[in-house]
Amino acid sequence: MFAKILASIASHFGLVQFTLMDIPGSKEAPISSLIHFTTLPRPFVESRDLTGLFHIAPCRDRHRPAGAPLQWALEDIEARDDRSRTDFAQRMRALRISMGIVFTCTTSSQQQMGLLFFGDREPLGSKEEAALNNLARRALRRYAELKDHPGTQLGSLSAREMEVIRWTAEGKTSHEIGGILGLSDHTVNAYLANAIRKMDCVNRTQLVAKTIRLSIID
Repeated sequence: MFAKILASIASHFGLVQFTLMDIPGSKEAPISSLIHFTTLPRPFVESRDLTGLFHIAPCRDRHRPAGAPLQWALEDIEARDDRSRTDFAQRMRALRISMGIVFTCTTSSQQQMGLLFFGDREPLGSKEEAALNNLARRALRRYAELKDHPGTQLGSLSAREMEVIRWTAEGKTSHEIGGILGLSDHTVNAYLANAIRKMDCVNRTQLVAKTIRLSIID
């Protein structure tokens, strides 16, 4: 489910690949342990080019504020007299990638995460970048919170459970929800109990608040 959300975001902005990963620290780590989602070919990922990207991809705006998106283009990388950069650019071009943009965030456990989008298009304009930044930040925060709370699993709620939660958020009682959906009070309460357990909550009030905060329901 989360990968589909990222794919939809990428497609909307004319981008063709994406990767959600932990940003490596000073210690070496197997690349497979850093990746959460990616559409890039496995050989490219295993070449560790993704980890090197955070160090070699120059920002198009040298005055970029800390934490702002980092947008890069292959022409900027190839212009540098560095074999590793040139090799990286060649591998990117083989995948029909000419540019990309990186978003980062720090989770509550102090792990840095990166959301990378890649494409073969003109650089994003300021309005496009701002719109993508808003969506990417929301996606990163949502995933980071779920990652920091293993008991909360995105996509674990069934369609019926989410439907019951939405009506609960509207202030409906179990009896009223049962009448709307053609279910017994007992069945409605069972759906809510399952959702409360899956989302690691203590009651339906916390359940509604948490699912809204995580954008699981509107």
